[in-house]
Amino acid sequence: MALSRCLKPHSPPRSNRYTAYALPVGYPNSSTICGISTCTNQGVIWLDDHESAAYLNGQRIFPGPNNNFTKMRVDDSGLKII
Repeated sequence: MALSRCLKPHSPPRSNRYTAYALPVGYPNSSTICGISTCTNQGVIWLDDHESAAYLNGQRIFPGPNNNFTKMRVDDSGLKII
């Protein structure tokens, strides 16, 4: 499940094994904000192994943690491996 978190020390999220992140379209001037409730920094999209493989196969839209979450579109600048 893709999540938005900024690049501050509370990132990457610890609930899953995130291995890379991608930049949302328009970063750093996108509307994607860190998902930590007290943080207002620009967010990047953290991806797990499955989502990273999907990115490498051309997928650019990723769902969030549940069905009520807005989908996130990432750009073509490549994965940033952590």
